[in-house]
Amino acid sequence: MGGGTERDMSGLANYYCRMGIKVSILLLFKFDHFYSIDERIKIFEPDLDRSKFNKYLYSFRLIPYVRKTLKSLDPEVIFSFGEWFNPFVLLATMGLNYPVFVRDGMSPAIKFGFVLDTSKKILYRRAAGVLAQTNYAASTIRKRTNSKNVVVIPNPLNLMDYVVQPKKNHIVTLGRLSKEKGHKFLIRAFAKIDNQDWKLHIIGDGPVRPELEDLTKNLGLTNKVIFHGHMKDFASLLSESKIFVLPSLSEGFPNALIEAMSVPLACISSDCIAGPRDIIVNGENGILVEPANIEALTGSLNNLIKDDDLQKKLSENAYKIREKLEYNRIADEFLEVLSNF
Repeated sequence: MGGGTERDMSGLANYYCRMGIKVSILLLFKFDHFYSIDERIKIFEPDLDRSKFNKYLYSFRLIPYVRKTLKSLDPEVIFSFGEWFNPFVLLATMGLNYPVFVRDGMSPAIKFGFVLDTSKKILYRRAAGVLAQTNYAASTIRKRTNSKNVVVIPNPLNLMDYVVQPKKNHIVTLGRLSKEKGHKFLIRAFAKIDNQDWKLHIIGDGPVRPELEDLTKNLGLTNKVIFHGHMKDFASLLSESKIFVLPSLSEGFPNALIEAMSVPLACISSDCIAGPRDIIVNGENGILVEPANIEALTGSLNNLIKDDDLQKKLSENAYKIREKLEYNRIADEFLEVLSNF
């Protein structure tokens, strides 16, 4: 899988392994490994066919595998990634006396349903620590779960290597093609821009891709909107573009945005909950627009397209994100929390 959570987990695992720390990855499902993992890291996968069980029965059958694997590893600390799985990990490790830290990475505004929300409310209190991405997320977690040990650490920046090449009239976006990412609003706004000598590049894949492709056809944009699907290396595409847009309706902490800023690109982001307003100072290192507001997004695109000086100002200021979210420094913050339980 090529999602942001998998990327964060893989990157931190590789970083700590290079430091000489013994790292193992315990997966709760079998799936293709999209990101490269250091060969010294041992990966454990369950010998269960997920398709043969409903999610609750699968979770119940998974508990012995988790407990047996952890006992064999005897870890000093467990670091769990993802709201969908954190309550299960906390439940499955009860009585094992291993400190468990959980990382919430999705928008704090999302409700996951009665069972999962109730599980989080009950089980997060037994975590050694909850690592939130933004102050808003931390506040929400405290209110919903009464967790005491909530720490705010933003995502580290995976630097994009700038590829020296001529800039083109390209707008680019990056993210999973799902409803909450708001791509349909970007496509509709792109259809209304004044200068038609531009192309929109969409990196990512997901369930609403057919719907988005139909939308581009209906708007007569087939030759101007390019769907790239999953890409492991998109540095060249970002480097040749002029504008990056994050049109999300909700976020946890948008890796795509900080990576685009590090290229650097002039960036427009929806001012959604949560993340973008922790990263962008409106008009200084990027532009914030109301989520799902097509007219506002069109206006911001037109302003950037027509104003080369504004593009330059925003991209130059965006470049400072490299220092603010430097990978090693943020990864070391995680390690400090994990080491002081």
